[in-house]
Amino acid sequence: MLRRLRGVVATIHIATDDADEAPIRCGEVYFPHRLTVLHDPARFHMALSAMRVGPISAGLLSYSGEVRLVCGELETGYEVNVPMSGSLLTRTAYGEVCASPHLAAVYNPDSPAMLHGWADGGSLFGLKIDRPALESHLADLVDVPVRTGVRFGSALDLRHAPGRQWWMLARSLVELARDPGGPLSAPMIARPLSESVMTALLYAVDHPYRDQLAEPQRRAAPAAIRRAVQMLEDDPELPWTVADLARRAGLSVRSLQEGFLRHVGPPPMTYLRAVRLRHVHADLRTADPARQTVARLALRWGFGHLGRFAAAYRKRYGETPSATLHRTVHGRPTRIGQRHRAERIDREGPSS
Repeated sequence: MLRRLRGVVATIHIATDDADEAPIRCGEVYFPHRLTVLHDPARFHMALSAMRVGPISAGLLSYSGEVRLVCGELETGYEVNVPMSGSLLTRTAYGEVCASPHLAAVYNPDSPAMLHGWADGGSLFGLKIDRPALESHLADLVDVPVRTGVRFGSALDLRHAPGRQWWMLARSLVELARDPGGPLSAPMIARPLSESVMTALLYAVDHPYRDQLAEPQRRAAPAAIRRAVQMLEDDPELPWTVADLARRAGLSVRSLQEGFLRHVGPPPMTYLRAVRLRHVHADLRTADPARQTVARLALRWGFGHLGRFAAAYRKRYGETPSATLHRTVHGRPTRIGQRHRAERIDREGPSS
């Protein structure tokens, strides 16, 4: 059973002027390493703001000046680093990369790594993905076992698709790392977002299974798709991911996605957002404006970006969320979604 919303997202804030403490604390989030300070030790400072959602850790790591980090084999995870400014020289067994805001450095579990940078201070976005989770997720996507490590290419160009598309998603994790207690940290938002970032990375970076991701997928039976739709209708408050839904429906991730495209229309997460939008609408209609706000109700149903939420709401219901809230209908709420059963799905998605 999926976990409910409590306790899924962990946040970390670290700040220290102690060069001996810094690698210990940073290693708790990423990987054990040796730190060499290459600027004035008297002004050394390290800061890390990070979050962890399930198997993914994402953070912004900054130093006050030039440093060198040396890691042994990463073993337990994969990592992607993107300097938010300046450059970062990285060296692994697979080559040397000068990472920049336009070029990500990618690290495999079976290689030591050296990172040299922060000459002008600044911050680095670091994404760590636990090895078993990434390899299991890849197996779900290609629908074959992944029994050995996945050899990633050592760099990812962020200026051209699909690297650019991955970075657009990953930037949301950047914002979450900057403000781990903000609205994006709600597990209903953060958990599917982190899975999407992992999926997009597998489609963007070079690796031996990449061609298989483009191969046609077997079709899912309509009954399996109806079960998946029913699960979203019955439990929209769960922090669903596509992999969760596919697993519960007995399908591969790509079979689920193909089945939704063929039988439903919108992809699974788009359908889920429509279901949740329906619930927000019902809550706004029955809420007391003196006790509730649009932002609170939107966040409750997983909408962390109020501007996009308001635009989607107005397109669906022809008025702003605030207008609905201030036309409160007092009395007993109606049951939501009973007329939206799986057997009535069509290509227009769920209706209000």
